[in-house]
Amino acid sequence: MSLGMGMGFGGVPSAHTDVLSASPEDVPSKLRLVEEIKSRGRSCVGCKAYPDAASLYTKGIEVLSSISGDESVKKDAAILYSNRSLVLLQMGKISEALESADSACENDPSYVKAHWRRGQACNAIGNTADALASFEKALSLEPANKTLKREVEAAKVKKEQEEKLLAAAKEAKEAEAETEVAEPPKAAGPARKDAVKPASSAKPTSSTKTSNNAVKVEGDTDLFTTSDHVRGYKIRSDGKKTSYFDREISEETKQLIGDIAPKRIDPNNPTEDNAPKPLPVTEGTSAWNKAGTWEERDVTSWAKETLEAALLTSDYVLPEGSPSPGARATVSKVAKLDGHASYATVRGKKRYIYEFAFTLDWVLTLGDDHTKTCHGKVTFPDVDGTVELGDGYDIVDYHVDGSSPAGTGPLLERFVRDGGLRESIHNKIDDWVRLLRATY
Repeated sequence: MSLGMGMGFGGVPSAHTDVLSASPEDVPSKLRLVEEIKSRGRSCVGCKAYPDAASLYTKGIEVLSSISGDESVKKDAAILYSNRSLVLLQMGKISEALESADSACENDPSYVKAHWRRGQACNAIGNTADALASFEKALSLEPANKTLKREVEAAKVKKEQEEKLLAAAKEAKEAEAETEVAEPPKAAGPARKDAVKPASSAKPTSSTKTSNNAVKVEGDTDLFTTSDHVRGYKIRSDGKKTSYFDREISEETKQLIGDIAPKRIDPNNPTEDNAPKPLPVTEGTSAWNKAGTWEERDVTSWAKETLEAALLTSDYVLPEGSPSPGARATVSKVAKLDGHASYATVRGKKRYIYEFAFTLDWVLTLGDDHTKTCHGKVTFPDVDGTVELGDGYDIVDYHVDGSSPAGTGPLLERFVRDGGLRESIHNKIDDWVRLLRATY
């Protein structure tokens, strides 16, 4: 799948010709172009402009393929392939969506969304067994993901139903075969001259149908045939025969509607009622956009500031009965925060477009000895509008510093990587999304 110079998906001219036709030479320029492509792709997905998003992700993949592959390049390529799989599936291009998901898995087998997208594409193509395998692989990489758990359970139920249907069809076919063997067909005898054809095969002439099937409706001058009710006819209150779908309006309803007959407007004598009136301008939109069809505002600066502040309030205290009651896990620093946020006003309705990736430094202070601490990092690669509130967010590159006390690995996995602090971070992100929607 490739794009012509400056052309969009399917060879259609695109509004993103500037990036689709760009040909940077050095690696830094290529990486900057990929970041621009990601940003535009997010906006396109948020506005459901899927062909444009597919064009942009394809261009990004082509640019990354020209860079000598290291792990970071492969991880970026996996994200682009995964995103392209999503938009292709939305466009109904199921086979191509599956190919992109396969490429995402090949570039980064540890990327949860790559296997998730593959499962969705397999589901769409009707391969429930492969879909279940992909969902289970994604869940094994992120056991606490509630959405993936639901995907796995739904795929299992669907697979069982399909197996039952196949078994029932097989039994029916075997029973039919046994019946045919037990009852061989009888030899046909000579036809009788006085044999009468079944009534169902007799076809009355049109004259017979008209004379025998015409029925007089009392109090009406029209005739109904026995098949008129099938054809969709009925009698109005004024006695006329009309279509079944014709709707009568009562006198009371007519009074409520009022006079709706078109009236001529005299351009030389405008009145207060028919004089042109200026369209109101919605507050916060540009003056030229009087119709309110489209208005977008970038709020990235505000979003980064408030999101970072929210993340730094994440904390979790281990409960009684845990291996270290009273131990506290917190986010000590937002080491990296990249992304974009905006909102669009589309015909009076707001749509929120955001996608962020960030790396957090965390620390866990042990409850039995506050002088002992564990340190590490974790990355959230995809915090965007495609995730439903409460479903949680993917993580990658979970890392524990080598200076952490020995034997704390299982504790950290349970209360930092899979739950505890991670759930607190999820809640803080969801609260920030609600704040974004309430503020703009």
